[in-house]
Amino acid sequence: MPRLPALPRPAKTKRPIREGLSLDRKLDIIGVVFTVVGLLTMFSLLSPVSSTAFLRQLFGFGAYLFPVGLILCGLWLVLRNFERIPQLAIERLIGIGLLFINLLAILHFFAALGSDQPPFDLAKAGLGGGYLGAAVFQLLNAALGKGGAAIALLAWLVVSLVLTLDVTIVEMARRIGPVLLRLQDGVLEFLDTLHERRSAARQPTPSYPLYTPPGPASGADNPPPLMSPVTSSFIPEPGPMGEPRSWVLPAIENILDEGGETNYDDEVDLQRSRVIEETLSSFGAPARVVEINRGPTITQFGVEPDFVESRGGRMRVRVGKITALADDLALALSARTIRIQAPVPGKGYVGIEVPNEEISLVALRDVIENEAFTRIKSPLRFALGQNVAGNAVAADLSGMPHLLIAGATGSGKSVCVNALICCLLMHNTPDDLRLIMVDPKRVELTGYNGVPHLLTPVVVELERVVRALQWVTAEMDRRYQKLAEAGCRNLPEYNARQEARGGKKEPYLVLIIDELADLMMLAPDETERTITRLAQLARATGIHLVIATQRPSVDVVTGLIKANFPARIAFAVASGVDSRVILDQPGAERLLGRGDMLFQAPDAPAPARLQGVFVSEGEILRLVSYWQQFAGTPTAAPVAGAGTIATLPAGVPLKQILLWEENQVDENADPLLKEAIDLSRRQGRASISMLQRRLRIGYTRAARLVETMEEKGIVGPPDPSTGTREILDYGPAAPPVDEV
Repeated sequence: MPRLPALPRPAKTKRPIREGLSLDRKLDIIGVVFTVVGLLTMFSLLSPVSSTAFLRQLFGFGAYLFPVGLILCGLWLVLRNFERIPQLAIERLIGIGLLFINLLAILHFFAALGSDQPPFDLAKAGLGGGYLGAAVFQLLNAALGKGGAAIALLAWLVVSLVLTLDVTIVEMARRIGPVLLRLQDGVLEFLDTLHERRSAARQPTPSYPLYTPPGPASGADNPPPLMSPVTSSFIPEPGPMGEPRSWVLPAIENILDEGGETNYDDEVDLQRSRVIEETLSSFGAPARVVEINRGPTITQFGVEPDFVESRGGRMRVRVGKITALADDLALALSARTIRIQAPVPGKGYVGIEVPNEEISLVALRDVIENEAFTRIKSPLRFALGQNVAGNAVAADLSGMPHLLIAGATGSGKSVCVNALICCLLMHNTPDDLRLIMVDPKRVELTGYNGVPHLLTPVVVELERVVRALQWVTAEMDRRYQKLAEAGCRNLPEYNARQEARGGKKEPYLVLIIDELADLMMLAPDETERTITRLAQLARATGIHLVIATQRPSVDVVTGLIKANFPARIAFAVASGVDSRVILDQPGAERLLGRGDMLFQAPDAPAPARLQGVFVSEGEILRLVSYWQQFAGTPTAAPVAGAGTIATLPAGVPLKQILLWEENQVDENADPLLKEAIDLSRRQGRASISMLQRRLRIGYTRAARLVETMEEKGIVGPPDPSTGTREILDYGPAAPPVDEV
């Protein structure tokens, strides 16, 4: 019989090799041990009965750094998997060790400078850097001397920081720079506060009463006060010539109101983020919401495009595909409008800006008291508002150097102008800043009449605006002449020299025009030419322009004006064409109004969306009343639509004057009238066509010149057949002789 094949024996199963703890678990255990040992060591050092004499002798004053380092290293090992925690690397550990030894050596270096004892005697007493710091310092001192040891310790410190922070020396210098500036600002603010307290303690309080406007004697008929009571110390004692000795800036808490708090619902934002992800995925553009920034007006969802499968493999979703889905996202979110910023400058995601259900009010006081405003040391700083993340934003007018504000009616343009003026009045005295305001509407800026910062009452007649611009141009030329004589390049340098010599400083001059469209309709050529010249040259002389308009068209905001106004603010407009006129790109047509704006900074690659600050009529009234009381002018409430103040009471310091009356007496006179009269007298006749041809002007202006000459009795009525006019008054010149 054939032998059956042998069946295969079952393979012997090997016992699984028992593995030890993984590296992650070991690091977690080490981190917990470091943290516990550091805490116990810290409590031992801080306890009255300490048993850590060995640590004090080994590390000196660095004994207090040793437990802190252990705790930080332990927490670093435990939390190493978090994204914001620096990654664990052997270079960082070496850098931390070198940094600790370097700090011990530095401590012993300074301890040895102030003591005559040997280094190891100081270490035995627990001073300096202990035995470890003394050994390192003694080694460097013996090899290089004290000066060389200092240089070596400084280089050692830089290398340790580079290894610990994992940055280059250039990046470390950039990070240290702002920190040093903050320390410097803090020291300067502390010194200023100390100086003000000493000055207030030395200055006696005047005993004369406040100025009160005349009114009825009975208390029942007296009107309510215009502002909170102002202490008499705000009003300085008048000098020998009736001028005050010094100006005192108003207190913010007495003028401005605090803003309210707004409660946010995080669940609503999470629900919206899920809707955005589902909507984009349904249209073939998958993306993930990686960041949510909640602002006062809108909430910005940072969307990172995801990958999709294609024939060539995986590829990222195009940004343009997400941008094209703005209307679909607005429909899915039931939002009025949605603005997509693709991409957000400096970020790795696309910003989808969705309006909030409730718009929060941004108070002017909240932004002024914020660090973003206080760290700007310029006298022409002003508050803008809050960005999409709810952070305060401020700007410097002297760095712009001019500002163009445009937007539709009711979008918040006038509130922005008032907030800018209030910031300037809150932080500048009339000796440092002077203002010229132009308000053709007669209701926006006339309430500031009587403020001592004004060089002239608010200009409301359009015929006087051109002369106001001409006076500012003449003032600019005068300042340039003074700068050239003093050998200075700009106004701050000139004022610094004058202050050092005890001379008179030149104040900043800000020209504010509330409506540019009316000026461009009245005299487009002269207005554009004068504004362009001021915008090009006035920065060095301390003259700055703030121009607002509600008609952003190419015939109002011309190319020459835009080229010299790099800083622009766009409020809500009707169409994308208006947005392109203001910002050279669309976006303003999707704004929500009521202070929602796009701010284009001169040094920014793209405009930033902000919610502008709000200043109420009561706050403006308190500020104006304060300066009127301070200057000695009547404190009556400004009435909307009231006429300009012609004169102020006698003895009022810095009273407003009419600046350009000395140049031209006749307000309705045309600058070309004298030339037209001379030309007509030389020709022996006058006609509209001749003035058009010779003076190169339009028909309307030529006809107005001819009518003016007829009113003055220089020319007669027109000839019905030819239209020419006979010369009636040749003046001192004889009539022309006809050639035979």
